[in-house]
Amino acid sequence: MAASAGKKEAAWPATMARYERLEKLGAGINGEVFKAWDTQDNLIVAVKRLSGSGDDGFIISGLPEVMREAMCLGACRSIPSIVQHRRTYADACSETGDSFIVMDYVGRLNLRGYMQRRVRLRRAFSEDEVRRIMKQLVEGVKAVHGVDILHLDIKPENVLLDDGTEDRTQRPKKGAVEADVRGEVKDNRIVYKIGGFGMSTKGRGKKQPEVIILTPYSAPELLLHSREYDDRVDTWGLGCIMADLLSGTGASMFDGESDIEIMAKVFGIVGTEGIKEWSGYSGLAADQKSKLPGKGGVSRLRQKFPSRKLSSAGFEVLSGLLESNPEKRLTAAEALQKPWFGKQRRGFAGFFKSCMVGVLPEI
Repeated sequence: MAASAGKKEAAWPATMARYERLEKLGAGINGEVFKAWDTQDNLIVAVKRLSGSGDDGFIISGLPEVMREAMCLGACRSIPSIVQHRRTYADACSETGDSFIVMDYVGRLNLRGYMQRRVRLRRAFSEDEVRRIMKQLVEGVKAVHGVDILHLDIKPENVLLDDGTEDRTQRPKKGAVEADVRGEVKDNRIVYKIGGFGMSTKGRGKKQPEVIILTPYSAPELLLHSREYDDRVDTWGLGCIMADLLSGTGASMFDGESDIEIMAKVFGIVGTEGIKEWSGYSGLAADQKSKLPGKGGVSRLRQKFPSRKLSSAGFEVLSGLLESNPEKRLTAAEALQKPWFGKQRRGFAGFFKSCMVGVLPEI
């Protein structure tokens, strides 16, 4: 549902005059993100434009939606692994009704782009690399849940990479060609930050708002349109990211063109036993239960990630995150207590394994 290709970008209102638009970084279902120069703070920032009309092909974001996203970002202000919120401009009185959320600029590359780049370079992620990435992400999600926020859209596109190579205090020269995302990345210096809070919500209850927009990273209970969910919908998304990193394809393991296709892939791998044991399963509508595949009750996750690809300690984390029964799924805090997130591999064996994939071990 992105805006049509080649369409002239909408002009920013006078309230955004301090920001000089530099380049478009990406787009989602409800808006687009730009790299911009803040002429007052003399700093490169990221500006998210949220459509107020829907005439540009994006889903309309009214004032309640904009304020909800800004509030959730504000609640996460002290969390280092979260993209930091700077200002919100709700321009409801303008002709378009567009709103703008200004955030810290992290970088031009997200985790999806990084995974695809590694595929092109034929450099698979080692288990140690996956552990380092996942520890940062799980710690970030734990902190988000600690301030009573559910993200609801954990996926590689919403994980941004900062390898420390861009100076945000230097205004890019006019006409200068920006560094291509395929350029050199300082792999051992990357800091991963979580963004994309457009679907996030604050507070939890027995019955949550139904999540309408579903992705290959949506938890089974969301795919079945349940309103009984909690912070473990986010840890499912983390499990999907971990699986993507290990698979080495650059694509989502559960990718599909429809909810039915996504569900078939999800339950074809993790099985249906877990979700059927969930206490909330009996309350699901009959038409939702009928969408479950008739076969494949037992999990095939270990077959997908055998011991030669993932250690038993790593599989304990992966299977715990990709548990279809929400009541048995790991929370972020529980995941971090697992032995896999303990000390990194040391010594010659760990050095040799890391060099085989072209990355020096973390020290």
